[in-house]
Amino acid sequence: MKLAKQLSIATAGVALFAAVGAKSAEAASVVFKGQEGNRFDYTIQFDSANLPGDFERLRDGSLLTLSGLSGVFDVTPDYPTRLSVETKEPDFVTLKLINFAQTGKVGTSSLFGNFSLFSSFTTAGLAQWDIIRRNPLGKVATTFEGQVTGPGTPVPEPFTVGGSVVALGFGLWMKRKQAAASQKI
Repeated sequence: MKLAKQLSIATAGVALFAAVGAKSAEAASVVFKGQEGNRFDYTIQFDSANLPGDFERLRDGSLLTLSGLSGVFDVTPDYPTRLSVETKEPDFVTLKLINFAQTGKVGTSSLFGNFSLFSSFTTAGLAQWDIIRRNPLGKVATTFEGQVTGPGTPVPEPFTVGGSVVALGFGLWMKRKQAAASQKI
């Protein structure tokens, strides 16, 4: 357990160092569009030209994964004939581009790349995304990754935790006081 904890701390440190030193987004990315209740809306944005004229193409078969989520119970693409749900788990989701390639100018959003996640939690946190983009020429794929807002597990407020500790202490004190009083009788 200690090794796992130390390894996770070291990994987080390396990831933080890499994030600070990284350049701005250079790939297709997942963009959080907004939240309404337990619905979290997303789109795929073109960020990396892989075609002439500052265009990016995401080929049929490209995959998108969101992980580090909480309580996801439904995934709804705006165009299910173009973006299919491959995996739906409470903590991660995989979608796949099907039946066509999407092309767009760098900095714009994909017409068919909009989708929504529905979660039993309404608290927003950070989720991880990665896109495996099949390139327009050949069978080589490029992987991109980043972070985006997503459904997270609510964390108790410090006052709630502190209040619980005080209530527990008070309850134990009352129980001791009651036990001492019953022994005197």
